[in-house]
Amino acid sequence: MLFARLVPLALAAISVAVLPINRAQAGPFPKPKPSYGEAAVTLPLVLVPGDPKRLYVRVEDDNLGERLFFVDTAFSRTTCDDQFVQDLGLEVRRTASRSRGELGTVRLGSAELPPFEIGGHRIEGMKCAVRDLDSTSSVTSTADQPVAGVLGANLLARFVVVIDLDAGTITLHDPATHGVEDGPGVVRLRRERWVGPRIRLPLTVDGAVTWPLLDTGATRTHLDARRLDLLLLEEREGMARASGATNAELTVFRIHQATDVLLGEHQSGPLRVLDRRRAARVPGLAGQDILNQFVLTIDTRHRRLRVEARGTDVD
Repeated sequence: MLFARLVPLALAAISVAVLPINRAQAGPFPKPKPSYGEAAVTLPLVLVPGDPKRLYVRVEDDNLGERLFFVDTAFSRTTCDDQFVQDLGLEVRRTASRSRGELGTVRLGSAELPPFEIGGHRIEGMKCAVRDLDSTSSVTSTADQPVAGVLGANLLARFVVVIDLDAGTITLHDPATHGVEDGPGVVRLRRERWVGPRIRLPLTVDGAVTWPLLDTGATRTHLDARRLDLLLLEEREGMARASGATNAELTVFRIHQATDVLLGEHQSGPLRVLDRRRAARVPGLAGQDILNQFVLTIDTRHRRLRVEARGTDVD
């Protein structure tokens, strides 16, 4: 939530990741407990028209069928579209939980998925947050490729996640056997608010270190440009696609220039940054304009990220 080009109002659209309230995963959405398989199975990335730079994977399972899921490390809770839940004939329970996005909040239902396998691992008792993704998120769903849901941080944190755009795959590993160790190309991560499922990574932006969320759902990087003293390039009115009570809103984009950007030892700048001014406790977002330049191995359990240069040039 990608390189969306800022153009006049009729065409402008920038996708922004959901920012749900991040609490311990208790109540209606307990943390899932995978039964890890002996060998991981790669999940193929799927190109979705109109959203080519964000991550979608196809999951095939006897109980779920063949389904398309969006991969978003900034969704606190794994989420199911209400139509997908209805197709499976699952009961939806009302909850008091709400998901907080860039464009407001959304009330969540809860449904327990049947046991299913993903990436060579078995998940049982998965409580999925339920909402209408088409009207309350930036996820791109079409009649030909309906999106069943979002693989969120509470599930992804149970694995070591390898995102390899050159291979066109995402792989989920058992962290007990494939944990990332300190070494060249490895950066230390922080959990949001110390215990949450979402993770923050260190970016060095024109000499200053900041800790945005690692957000595979963000098309562009959003930082507090004023605090970082970044040069303002332009202000432009346009439509922001995001999550919340609606999925689009007229806004003013403030675009700043970051000349020198480092993720660990790797150079990823210069970069055009969208200004995001929030309370000090709300981090920025490291989006796909940075992340898709690298092969990433995300180890939430051990709070480490391995960053490797891709073998192909990135547009």
